[in-house]
Amino acid sequence: MYRRIAAVMLALCALPAFAQEEWKQPNVAGAKEHRLLKFYPESSVDDYSVVDFDAVEIMVGHDRKKSEPAMASIEGKVTKYHVNHKPGTSALAILRNYENALKKAGFVTMVAGKGEQLQGAPINFDQSLGTFRLDVGGKPAAYVYMIAGGDAQRPDSTVTIVEVQAMEQKLEANADGWFDAISKSGRVAVYGINFDTGKATLTADSTAVLEEVRKLASGHPELKLVIEGHTDNAGNPAANRKLSEARAEAVKSWLVAKGVKVAQLSTAGLGDTQPVGDNATDKGRAANRRVELVRK
Repeated sequence: MYRRIAAVMLALCALPAFAQEEWKQPNVAGAKEHRLLKFYPESSVDDYSVVDFDAVEIMVGHDRKKSEPAMASIEGKVTKYHVNHKPGTSALAILRNYENALKKAGFVTMVAGKGEQLQGAPINFDQSLGTFRLDVGGKPAAYVYMIAGGDAQRPDSTVTIVEVQAMEQKLEANADGWFDAISKSGRVAVYGINFDTGKATLTADSTAVLEEVRKLASGHPELKLVIEGHTDNAGNPAANRKLSEARAEAVKSWLVAKGVKVAQLSTAGLGDTQPVGDNATDKGRAANRRVELVRK
C-alpha cells in the first residue's frame, strides 16, 4: 500500500502545473499540503483540519433516471480544506482540474458534474461536485470528495480526503477495562465492532475487539449481558432498528461460536433511539454507531 501511495505522490509532483499568475493569498496558519494532493495553484486555504479517525458521508454515485444520489459513510483519517480560488475561476474548471490531476495519479472518478446534471445531489445547481477513489491491492485506500462553487469574484471549494483505515483500538478497549466500567455503571459502549454497510455482516477488522468481549464474558461466567445494537439517524428509523437487532444477533452468534454460554447473552436493537453524539456532525454519527454491553 505504501509503495502505491509513494508512486501516487511522485505522479502528482510530476503533473504540469495549472496556469500560474500573480494572484496569491496566504494560507491559514498550520495548513499543510496533503501527500496525496498538492495545493491547487493560485488559491489559498482559509480552513484546515485533520482528524485521525472519523466518518464522512460522501456521494459515491448518481441515478439520473431517479434523480437520486448514492451516499456512503467512509471511515478513516480525515483531512479537510476550504480553498479560495482566483477570481473568475468557474466551479466546473476547479472540478475538472482536480479530476484530471487525480486521474493521472491513479484515482478513478466515481461521480463528477455540475449541480444541474446531478439532480438530488447535496449541492446547488451552480456548484460542481466530484468524488474520486484510489484503490490499492484491489481495495479502496483513499477518497477525495470536493464541492466547488461561489460567485465569479469569490470562487471556492471544499476538499475532503479520507484515508481508509480501521479505528485504532485504545488501551481502555479491553476486557478488564470494560468489566470495571460495567461494575460501576452497569454498561459500556464498545467501538471497533464493524459491519458491511447496511448489513449485519461482521468485518474482519472486528476480530480483535470481539475477542476482548469473549474474554470478558468467559472470564466472568456469572455476568449476564445484553448486547445492544445502536445506529446513527441516517435512513428509516424502522429499518435502523431492524438492522441494529440483526447486528446485535451477529455479535451474539460470534461469541457463542467461540465458546461463550448462550445463557449469558441476550440482544436488543435500539436503532437511532439513544444517540450519544450529535447526528448533525460526522463525529457525532460515528459515536452513535456502536455496540453496548449492559449488565442484566
